[in-house]
Amino acid sequence: MLTLAIVVEEISRVSAACSVVFVASYLVSEPLYEFGTEEQKRRFLIPLAKGQKFGAHAMTEPGAGSDVAGIQTTAKKADAEYVINGRKIFITNGERADIFLVFARTSPSPSPEKRHLGITAFLVEKNTPGLQVGKRIETMGLRGSQPVEIILDKVSVPNENILGREGEGAYVALNTYDRGRIGVSAQGVGIAQAAYEAALKYAATRTAFESKLLEFQQIQFKLAEMAVEVHSARLLTYWAASLLDQGKDFVKAASIAKIVATEAAEKAALAAMMIHGAYGVSTDYPVERYLRDVQIIKTYEGTNDIQRLTIAKELVKELR
Repeated sequence: MLTLAIVVEEISRVSAACSVVFVASYLVSEPLYEFGTEEQKRRFLIPLAKGQKFGAHAMTEPGAGSDVAGIQTTAKKADAEYVINGRKIFITNGERADIFLVFARTSPSPSPEKRHLGITAFLVEKNTPGLQVGKRIETMGLRGSQPVEIILDKVSVPNENILGREGEGAYVALNTYDRGRIGVSAQGVGIAQAAYEAALKYAATRTAFESKLLEFQQIQFKLAEMAVEVHSARLLTYWAASLLDQGKDFVKAASIAKIVATEAAEKAALAAMMIHGAYGVSTDYPVERYLRDVQIIKTYEGTNDIQRLTIAKELVKELR
């Protein structure tokens, strides 16, 4: 995970949209590695790992984002298969994916306290009848990787394509998100680093009032704050990744890293735009793209407000 974080960070310095392509595929390969049978790994994981196929993680619905238990897509048992009906939205890699990890409700929730039970994860291949790629959803950021809607109309999936246990798909999803948000943190670090470098380079070359911008103390303070936040975000991201690699409890660390890194990226992008002046809002310069991209990464893998809830729950667990 530490290696993955470093790779994602470096690619995100140039194009966060490019990094999304394989970060989204990881949201299929990682649960396959953790929960897949040997046959599922042979059929699906190996081609994903080789880069021969792309994956897409299909959880979000028009009425269910952060509330995973609120999904309305259903999967009805029919002999040796399940028939899935529903609609997924904001699916990254949806246009190019060969393998979809689709979450559907196979049974009602047993109680309000256990709403997450009854959801099952299915591996669905691209050419399965009834699986359609719907409209492309234009977003303000990550414009090189626009999400799509996925329509499932009587999609038949064999029993052997269930990932994990029936009714425990929410656990598969949440386990995946805990790991995936470290990659999102790395995206934040990469964007923050790019904004910092752009601001520093511009301040060192642009002249105003017969002096370089870098000579003004106000600009120096902005750059110093950017440096503090970039390095803090990087260390927290590497800390979370290292805890996972060591087999230690990393959930709280991953949520902390995601909040700090994505918000550091937003602050760095805004500061870079201010230092660039009018050029900061020009599409001829990259800094306005950094600000747009970070709005997306703040949202997926659980919004930052959801991360704060996760941290609070972990603190209560530690206290007990």
